[in-house]
Amino acid sequence: MLPMFYKQLTAVSSATHTDLNIEITDYRFAVSANVIPVGISEFSQLLFHYPIVFIKADTGYTPVAVVGTDTGQNLFVNNDGEWLAPYMPAYVRRYPFMVASVSEQSQALTVCIDETYPGCNREGRGEALFNQDKSQTDYLQKVSQFLQQFELDSRRNQIFTARLAALGLLESTEATFTAQGAENGRKLDGFFVINRERLKQLDQSDVQELHQSGALELIYQHLVSLSRFSNLFNV
Repeated sequence: MLPMFYKQLTAVSSATHTDLNIEITDYRFAVSANVIPVGISEFSQLLFHYPIVFIKADTGYTPVAVVGTDTGQNLFVNNDGEWLAPYMPAYVRRYPFMVASVSEQSQALTVCIDETYPGCNREGRGEALFNQDKSQTDYLQKVSQFLQQFELDSRRNQIFTARLAALGLLESTEATFTAQGAENGRKLDGFFVINRERLKQLDQSDVQELHQSGALELIYQHLVSLSRFSNLFNV
């Protein structure tokens, strides 16, 4: 199964994409996502705009930014496909690119693209992937570097969330919203947050370890971001 947003993947190649351009101005591909996966390196920028919570995944826990209070709703994408917050999560900025294994036998990763994205074109709009001599453009090289950093952040996510789980800091919770003028509230559940009391009760050695690894700062950034839940109806 492909990750969220992606419909099909093709390995980027000078043989087939010499004349392919990418124009990324429309983010309606994300309009039905009410949570967006995020990386821990983004927490310091995300916390000003989105609540950061954790969801349970097959491999453990994953940090996500909450962008809507209903399933299938993203309050940060308008009808014109514009992203409404000053900071856009890296997962959104990654699309329509990602790295993937080209075969089950190989562990090597290659840059791939979802050509179903409407911004993919052969009319010269936007950024070219290859120069006339079939060498990679500066744009494609920057995309590749960004994707490598994205994968590194994904691995750091796993280490961070595994430590939170091992210390018993994550608890399942829910948030209830009542829009102005509405009689009944809406409930958003299925996510996890840091339990403040458990955090206070940690052994000093564990606290010191979290501090030295940078995890303690990430925990506080997560906790601060939870105040953004009250802003979701005012996007």
